[in-house]
Amino acid sequence: MTDRLVITTLDEPSEVHEMHGGELVARWKCLVRRNNMFGPWEAVERSSLPPGAASGVHLHSRTEQFDYVVSGQGVMTINGTDHPVAAGDLITTCLGTRHGIRNTGTEDLIWLVIEVSGPRMAEGVPDSGTEDVRAEVIDLREARDVDALDYLAGPLRRARLVRLDSGRTESLVADDQEHVLFTLSGTGTATAGATTVPLRHGVSVGLPHRGAASIEGGPGGVEFFVVSLAVPASAGGAA
Repeated sequence: MTDRLVITTLDEPSEVHEMHGGELVARWKCLVRRNNMFGPWEAVERSSLPPGAASGVHLHSRTEQFDYVVSGQGVMTINGTDHPVAAGDLITTCLGTRHGIRNTGTEDLIWLVIEVSGPRMAEGVPDSGTEDVRAEVIDLREARDVDALDYLAGPLRRARLVRLDSGRTESLVADDQEHVLFTLSGTGTATAGATTVPLRHGVSVGLPHRGAASIEGGPGGVEFFVVSLAVPASAGGAA
């Protein structure tokens, strides 16, 4: 396995006032950006809204997106319709969708944003049309594994929740797909070549093209969210 990794923690998040024209102050941390990877990512981010705060409704004119709710509860407005959302929900956002989110609970609403270049905006991503794409709220704690092409037209391929008990392992290989992992709970390790990354809540690991890692559950096990994105055949990087 090679040592290609992008490692991020939640230290020193930024404050975003009136996110997307919303209300109050959000806390925001970029976990992976397009210049860290080879595929058509825009960014993978962790956002947080205090009770009563909102990220304003805005149009996705060139990107598609997954949102995964880590904790808290709120309302996601999708094309004018309000959808209650809570921890474990995955929200799909296709091109042309207007959406925004509000914290309606009594604790911080924390969610992951996985934004990618949509069809016609990314090299190697075919325009498969929009008749089969749709914005939807999915209970990922029940589904565990979602095929992105059931909802979106662009380069995202899968979103999964993975639970590894103590000593159990799973390999992530970035050959035709790149991966970004976000640790939700428990402890474990991610090992790539000579590099071992301790996993705990909030630690993110990105696997760029031609990278690979072995994930192992710690004494109490580990649970993580992982998203995968197709890499164009022309992606760079040395063998």
